Amino acid sequence: MTRLSSLIILSAAAIALAAPALAKISVQGAETLCKNHLSAQEPAPKSVKVDKESTRANGDTFSYMFKVKNADDSTVKLVCTVDRGTEKVSAVTPAN
Repeated sequence: MTRLSSLIILSAAAIALAAPALAKISVQGAETLCKNHLSAQEPAPKSVKVDKESTRANGDTFSYMFKVKNADDSTVKLVCTVDRGTEKVSAVTPAN
């Protein structure tokens, strides 16, 4: 009986830990979400470019660094984070 309950507990733990990895959104899909989110800002930016080398993924989020050129020709670097579970942009913050 102990062996069966241990197997059940281990199986439940494996499923719980694998849940973020089973998220449907892809790296490219999350990048597109961020790009669309940043492009929709007012006033509209002239360009929004992702730094592919700065892309990070962990168990529950994707993070991207974008270089945004504003309408006044100023440039800012922003980090956009997408929640893999909800498949939505969860944060946009200035890059350090």
